[in-house]
Amino acid sequence: CLSATLGHAHPKRTSSLPEHIAIVLWLPESPRASADSSIAVRLGSILPAIQRALLSSESAPPAIFVIDCSPLMPSSGSARAIMDKEISDSGADRHLGKQISKPVSRVLDRLCSGYRGSITLFGIQESAPLALCLLEHGAKWGTVTRAALLKPHLSSAAVNALLVKPAQAKVTLDVLYESERDCQRRDGAVRHSYPDGTSHVLDSHVTVGRALHAALLSLGTADLRGTLLEAGGASLQLDPDEIDSSGRAVWWSEWSFELNTRTKQPQTVVSSLNAREVARAVSPPEAAPPQPLAAAAGAAKGVDQQKWVGALVLRGNRCVLARSLDSPRAWLGMRIPRAALRPSESEADAALRAAMDSCDIDESYKDTELERLPAIPPAALHIGETGEASFALIHPLYAARPPPPGALEDADLTDDEDSYDWYTWPRAVHVLRHDAASLAALRTLACGVAAAVGAGAVASKWGGYFGQEWL
Repeated sequence: CLSATLGHAHPKRTSSLPEHIAIVLWLPESPRASADSSIAVRLGSILPAIQRALLSSESAPPAIFVIDCSPLMPSSGSARAIMDKEISDSGADRHLGKQISKPVSRVLDRLCSGYRGSITLFGIQESAPLALCLLEHGAKWGTVTRAALLKPHLSSAAVNALLVKPAQAKVTLDVLYESERDCQRRDGAVRHSYPDGTSHVLDSHVTVGRALHAALLSLGTADLRGTLLEAGGASLQLDPDEIDSSGRAVWWSEWSFELNTRTKQPQTVVSSLNAREVARAVSPPEAAPPQPLAAAAGAAKGVDQQKWVGALVLRGNRCVLARSLDSPRAWLGMRIPRAALRPSESEADAALRAAMDSCDIDESYKDTELERLPAIPPAALHIGETGEASFALIHPLYAARPPPPGALEDADLTDDEDSYDWYTWPRAVHVLRHDAASLAALRTLACGVAAAVGAGAVASKWGGYFGQEWL
């Protein structure tokens, strides 16, 4: 689940959400990217529309959530066929389908737990039947006051299961049809079940992103058609630096719901996304021209000869992960701090330098801010794409100073303007979930930490020790 929120800072909890939010269901028949791609890449075609709507209109909800259903799809499955089967089955036994409908309903339950405001629900193309199914079968995750279907794919199965009688959900339903033929075939059934709302036929040049943009801008107004005409056909762009007249920006976050290993209860994990990285995911840079074979071989040889060293800085049950503040960024997202080994420099000194650079520690404080942990062996972080590529030896270090006063959780806040953040084991695993090599190194180091703590060589303090939630 990805959220876009208009404000001066990232939202911290669901309870801090505004009185009106929008929820967009995303289930493409032909996904933009594979399921293991980042969520910003998978949703790239609609994110510019969301940013533009938030920044350009007071009528748009100040918080918009996108539920990406594409990871629920099998690699060779059809979203339309699966939804048709689930809708037909739900019409017979009143139960949501197990593959898509029920998991999405559970995500919404957890996302909106405790929320008392109003919700506008959007179904786009193949997710339109899913939106109707959730409305019809008594969604308990919030108060849906309005819904919109954009270029909906409404099969005969969807009509027979969901649109043969007046709907139980009393919501205003707007529909933007892809063609006049679709409108003529389906609007009668739609208006039989949902009499309140408007229906429009989109011009052929209007993309899904443009349709979503217009629908978001028209919330709170009656002039959806006028908004569509004003939208035009120009492509929408995502500007990571844009703010509105009040100095507010669009803040991007990824939400997940994981089982707490201690309480055995689901917990919400909110990870802040960097706006520039979101923009880069929406419009990835062009690939570099291919190198001549000899040059490529020489470059590869140079990489193999370079030695890398890294540091995992620990403080209690938290570790440091670093981000690049360069422009352009040296790497995307968070990573374990590392640096190239200099001539005649020891690996231990290089690890200390990597930690100091990432944590912005002055050279004069290197002996007072960080402590070495000789009882824990380093772990290999393989940083190349092939078995012949180089690796970095990650050395564990320990913060010499205690956490600042107050709750330990206060240190978990994300600051996109700082070069590093503190992460507990669950949060570190979540933010590195697309980096298998870093996760493998992290697991190895966590085992070493646990063994050292068990032997009394490393103290368990300031919340415990890193990896305790896993081991």
